[in-house]
Amino acid sequence: MGKPTTIRIPEDLLKEIDETAEELHMDRSAYLREVLRKGLYVDKEERYLDKYRRGEISMGEVCKALGSDPWEFMARLREKGIHLNVSLEDWLDSSRLGKK
Repeated sequence: MGKPTTIRIPEDLLKEIDETAEELHMDRSAYLREVLRKGLYVDKEERYLDKYRRGEISMGEVCKALGSDPWEFMARLREKGIHLNVSLEDWLDSSRLGKK
């Protein structure tokens, strides 16, 4: 069971929330929980992608935190116009791993 919380919402936004919830055949609370969950994921993804862009964390760390695979991660990078944090030296070193 969830824990109740109180927030102040402007009337115009509350009207839009209620209209959308009704359109989706949901009650206000269920709709707000769904929107908060989605929004929290989007915020989390943006924060982790920013950390990746700054070179603070690896692709593997982002994938683990977001529960995605490397292919999904690379697709998100492409959508957002973010380049892989891989230097030429890293690329060459990784290509030598399979060679003995």
